[in-house]
Amino acid sequence: MISIFFKLKDPQKSVTQAKQKPTLIFMMASFKLTEAKPDGSFRNLPLKYSTGLKIKPRFWTGKPDYRAKQTSQFEHESFNVRMDDIENACKIAYRELLNEGVNPTLDTLKERLNKKLEKPSNKLLPENENFDQFIDRYNLEAKSGIRISAKGRPFKMYTLKNFKTFSVQFKLFEEEKKKLYNFNDINIDFYDDFMKFFNAKKYSPNTSGRHIKSLKIIMNAAKDEGLHNNTEIDKRRFKAISAEVQSIYLSETELNAMADLDLSELPFLDVTRDVFLVGCYTAQRFSDYSRISKEHIRVQNGGVRVIDIVQEKTGERVLIPIRPELERIFSKYNYTLPKTYEQKLNKRIKTVGEKAKISEKVRITEFRGGLKFEKDYFKYDLIKTHTARRSGCTNMYLAGIPAIDIMKISGHKTESEFLKYIKVTKEQTANNLALHPYFNHIRIVR
Repeated sequence: MISIFFKLKDPQKSVTQAKQKPTLIFMMASFKLTEAKPDGSFRNLPLKYSTGLKIKPRFWTGKPDYRAKQTSQFEHESFNVRMDDIENACKIAYRELLNEGVNPTLDTLKERLNKKLEKPSNKLLPENENFDQFIDRYNLEAKSGIRISAKGRPFKMYTLKNFKTFSVQFKLFEEEKKKLYNFNDINIDFYDDFMKFFNAKKYSPNTSGRHIKSLKIIMNAAKDEGLHNNTEIDKRRFKAISAEVQSIYLSETELNAMADLDLSELPFLDVTRDVFLVGCYTAQRFSDYSRISKEHIRVQNGGVRVIDIVQEKTGERVLIPIRPELERIFSKYNYTLPKTYEQKLNKRIKTVGEKAKISEKVRITEFRGGLKFEKDYFKYDLIKTHTARRSGCTNMYLAGIPAIDIMKISGHKTESEFLKYIKVTKEQTANNLALHPYFNHIRIVR
């Protein structure tokens, strides 16, 4: 008989809920394995197994469930399913050993459990796992779903890609330096050298910052597993830098020019234009606006037709009223958009923009390798899938829709994040405000 429960590595009982950080969860499996104590009595030897899952203590139930609480602030359902999978795998591994006539020990049970969860066997790892080996294991476990995000969800494909590209860049850096870096080598001097390495490649601040962010995530995971106690990455100077990216939006006039194009002889561009416009009229991300189908359309009380969709990235449910232009596109495809791919849409929508004569010159300032560059582009060359979401938010704002209402459609959590999407000039703001009663109300003085 095997008894299983879960425990938090750091319950953070003396920490306020607002300051709690995700902590590792261990599975404790007791199966009557004991060892003798000096006084002649025996003590239980449970298997202490790292699940790779993390959670903030405020979302944890403890006894008797040992699961994530049901809350809208945390993806508890998928998190608890993963915990169930680990517990069931342990029970099955234990029964298999008994059926095979093998006496379960801590090593044999852990080895069998690793195999069931497709987790690298400890026997395949050196006694003291180095940083390169941990990076490889982290990528493997994140890809297989053994490791999940701090929000309790499997890592998204773009996050897995970030981890993978960081791994490649880190090993190229080691080759250049002719040195294998271990956990305690990751300090401020390393940070400076790593940033110089990126600057020599003329990387943008956001690309360099993305690699530093991946480094810090993986270093913290290794620290949670007791592989090091290095705190250098917590220093203020060891930061993931970023820079605001200059981006465009398309006005209603420009969107109408796109919509009015006759692309019947160019079906690929026709689909590209229509799917992109759906993004502009809904203010959603490509991962959401490209998959809208009949199941997302519903009628509210009063006959208002809306798109009811749960955003893939955040898990946020949003309701979007269907404007007439959107209705026409949906009806064209029987309310299920054709399958499209982001890379192809990014390429083809520029051609659509050129055909719609969205060709004004736009000067873009970029920072690469620590240097400032300025370059003029035709506006159509700057259109991409995310331009749709930015255009939707900006055009709603210019139409006078309150920011709080747009955020309920776009799914932005904070106004500061939302305002980063709004591409409005001071002149546009002044013109918009001029229509407000505060500025055009005439008071008669008697």
